Amino acid sequence: MRLKKITENALQWLFTNYLKWIERTVTIRWDEENRYGDSQIFGFWHEDSFFMNLVLENLAHKTTPVDVIVTADTRGNYIENMVRRCGGNALRVPDGFKAFAALRKIVQDSYEKTHSIAVALDGPLGPRHEPKKLAFYLSEHAEEDFVGISLSYSSCLRLKHRWDKYVIPLPYTTVTVAVKNYGVVKKSRIPELPTAASETVYTEKEKREGETSWRLTIY
Repeated sequence: MRLKKITENALQWLFTNYLKWIERTVTIRWDEENRYGDSQIFGFWHEDSFFMNLVLENLAHKTTPVDVIVTADTRGNYIENMVRRCGGNALRVPDGFKAFAALRKIVQDSYEKTHSIAVALDGPLGPRHEPKKLAFYLSEHAEEDFVGISLSYSSCLRLKHRWDKYVIPLPYTTVTVAVKNYGVVKKSRIPELPTAASETVYTEKEKREGETSWRLTIY
């Protein structure tokens, strides 16, 4: 148990400090089709979870405070630590049937306080790029705009053995962040969502040359 805690603390230190390094060296290109100010539901792909901490930190200065839905298991501990470091608040939600009570509370809170919510569309365990209904359920019932966020990287590590092909951006990377407002979206009418920011930014060859497959296993 003690070894597990030491390992967890070490990984949190590693992730947080690497994120700080990325923040100091990265260049972000914004491609936005959104008006900020009111509460919104932000949706992104699970593979972009690492860099989304910096994206949401930027969005927090443009809109209401952002709450991020995070799994309640051990994996969520690392995520919560980085979310808090970037000024957000983590909403811990268990997987499976236990999630219903937590989600009911999130919906109820959305009526009572002004805040935005961010959620990984295909999380927590995929399938990759197949959006689940949670973000759109929140949009429909809270009557708040759904805003899709997609990213592209000039260079990154991609963990190709993971279901989500998790992305770790490299220092001095250029990241394109596409932000699009779809209005209030019903869970029965999910729009077709891009899996990456504008394909015109980087050619396929440039994207392949900028991506490195890495076999580090992170749970």
